[in-house]
Amino acid sequence: MTPISRWPTRQLPWLLLFTGSTLLYVLALYFQYEMGLEPCVKCVYQRTAVIGIMLAAIIGLFGCRFWPLRWAALIGWIYAAYEGLRVAYDHWDLQTSKNAFFAVCESHPNFPDWLPLHQWLPGLFAAPGLCGDIDWEFLGLGMPGWMTFIFGTLLAIGILVTILHLFRGRG
Repeated sequence: MTPISRWPTRQLPWLLLFTGSTLLYVLALYFQYEMGLEPCVKCVYQRTAVIGIMLAAIIGLFGCRFWPLRWAALIGWIYAAYEGLRVAYDHWDLQTSKNAFFAVCESHPNFPDWLPLHQWLPGLFAAPGLCGDIDWEFLGLGMPGWMTFIFGTLLAIGILVTILHLFRGRG
């Protein structure tokens, strides 16, 4: 069995990260198109963070033998998981706040002018839903609660793997 500190130099862990994050994205599309749950702006930002993790995993999958690409993938994974956690927690807090009157968010995503994903791919990045709506729950948690847990777990694993790789691994 490969020690955790060596995971970044192997393709299988990166493939698992890519597969898991891809499944999360497919699940989001299932909720949108099969269950009719419209994503809000914060949902779209969380989707973007999942895509960031997918991209980091692809870089790690194909560049795990080269230290600059490996470190770019690790940093990308941690950054995307952190941003996803930040937005998911904010979304969860917004939905569970006692004063639901203020549970609002932007009307459309605020992507950079040079990358207007919501205009280029509105089926994937448009945000017609409302942030305060709780349309789905599982085991007492809504989607933002589950995504907070998922992003927090991905962030913790990414930090652990990176620290162990830095201090015990080679390169």
